[in-house]
Amino acid sequence: MKIGIFSDTHLGFEEKGERSFDCFDNLHQAIELCLEGKVDLMVLPGDIFHIPMPSHNTLFNSIKSFSTAKKGSSSVKLFLEKDNEKKEINFSGVPILAIHGNHEYRGKETKTALDVLDLSGLVVYFHAGMISAEKENEKTCIFGLGAVPEKQALEVLNYWNPKPKENACNLLLFHQGFKEFMALDDEMIATLSLDDLPKGFDLIINGHLHWRNEQKLGETTFLLPGSTVSTSIKQLETEKPKGVCFYDTQEKEITFKPFPKQRKMFYHKVKFDDADSDKVLQECKNILSADLSEQHELNPLIRLNIKGTLKKGLSSADVNLTEIMEEFSSKAILSVSKNFSNNSFKRKISELREMQKSKLSLASVGFEVLEKNLKETDFGNEIELKKLFDLLAESNIDEAMNLVAKKKE
Repeated sequence: MKIGIFSDTHLGFEEKGERSFDCFDNLHQAIELCLEGKVDLMVLPGDIFHIPMPSHNTLFNSIKSFSTAKKGSSSVKLFLEKDNEKKEINFSGVPILAIHGNHEYRGKETKTALDVLDLSGLVVYFHAGMISAEKENEKTCIFGLGAVPEKQALEVLNYWNPKPKENACNLLLFHQGFKEFMALDDEMIATLSLDDLPKGFDLIINGHLHWRNEQKLGETTFLLPGSTVSTSIKQLETEKPKGVCFYDTQEKEITFKPFPKQRKMFYHKVKFDDADSDKVLQECKNILSADLSEQHELNPLIRLNIKGTLKKGLSSADVNLTEIMEEFSSKAILSVSKNFSNNSFKRKISELREMQKSKLSLASVGFEVLEKNLKETDFGNEIELKKLFDLLAESNIDEAMNLVAKKKE
């Protein structure tokens, strides 16, 4: 059995911008590649839509793109197994199995755009259930868990507790964050770890993360198919093209085919030291000119992440990139962030740190002097030395005298 895999189509992204049709064009390309590859079915692990309540225009264009799958044919039989019930799923063309992502989910009792697509027969939408695909003597079981709040993800997974079926190829679909792929190890961001994944599955597919990655977890392959469209330009996304993954359930192998038509992406981290505005502007121009030195069928996506220090007296506001943005706006879709600090500010921070160290050193000496002097009196070690020192340092002379008087009594 051959399965086409793509994710995070984000239909409706940038609906009124230059890229308004990228999401629909790329979904159309993904389905066309699957039909050319003669897949038996497709899986789409979440974030089909960019917002929970897409516009009528987005729904119209989504239905138009998904209808491409009806041009093909598949001989598989599908059965949904959930809550100890099993029922056959009717479809036409090549079926697309989908779970919801965090972008379109609206709550347990609320219908979503995915329910509309499911009712129309364009996708098979399921959550916390299993669909078995049967073809001749072969059986593939696809388990799917749509996005849940990250804080509850581990608890929900343990409660659901999916078990792979014997004598079948077993796939598991997720749409969650994983600690190993997140920038911060924060339980509000991700509670799931790769170590928490259930054993015995042949392939585990996770949406949500927009770059493509594949790795082995023992006998299991863990796949991030990536998104079909870039919603924000991250460095990892620029390293590999967008496209479709194909899985052979008998050979247990994954292959990849890129979209024939897609926007090239560039990401640049540019660091300056003691720079003036002219130097920054010229370097940015050089980078953009190099990216655009070759012909691009579609205007590429270029992100400049500018950091560093400026010459004395200059601030980030003095680096005006408006002229550059206007010059290249007809040739590329630009995204620029700048985060400058100046040397005088760095020196002030350094001076404050030295003052803090000096203050600590003086305090240490003063404490030692007080301790030595007290030991030469009749009080010895009877007085709470740290408390007395703090009172004297804060000029609370009366309280300090009272503390000494109490011990003297």
